Amino acid sequence: MESRDDRTARRLAEIRALKAQLDREESEREAASSGPQSAVVSRRSGSAIRSAAVLAGIVLLSLVLLGSGITLIRLAGRDFEDADRSGRAAVDHCREHGPVSNKGFGYWHRCDVTVRWDDGDIDDLVNDGIFSPADIGRDIRVGDHGLHKQSRQLSREDRQQRQWLTWLGFPLAIAALLPGFIAVLMIRELLRFRRRR
Repeated sequence: MESRDDRTARRLAEIRALKAQLDREESEREAASSGPQSAVVSRRSGSAIRSAAVLAGIVLLSLVLLGSGITLIRLAGRDFEDADRSGRAAVDHCREHGPVSNKGFGYWHRCDVTVRWDDGDIDDLVNDGIFSPADIGRDIRVGDHGLHKQSRQLSREDRQQRQWLTWLGFPLAIAALLPGFIAVLMIRELLRFRRRR
């Protein structure tokens, strides 16, 4: 039978051997992690590039949704029956705009128009989107829907309002707010992380 001192000595030797082994493993891990700095830098830059790509994708998604919603609303037009007054328009000159603008996607025309209202008034207007160069020289019946942002809003008698495009466009434009909000939160966190470093 082993004496108490021998057992204590043997157990103490096992503990020292285990401690030495743990110290060796820890020093190996430190040596591996403090190895070439380029590996650490490339990992960080890779994640920064990946984060920037995800952020750019989210912002692009938000802009595409917003632009699509605005395009659908613009294409819906206005109802001629809701006009405050009516008259006849003569298109003088048109300029093409697009394919991407504050009016959404696609090409559209900004035309110089002279409108002779039924009440005798005459207005020279610049109107976006409802006239085209094909209308030059034609007499077009139009309705006046009032001013919006210093621009007179017109509708054409020969074009029906497509309300269903408005019903699609508004939810689509509102849906653009969610990815936009996520992008703002991501930018905020990135800026906060950079300040802490």
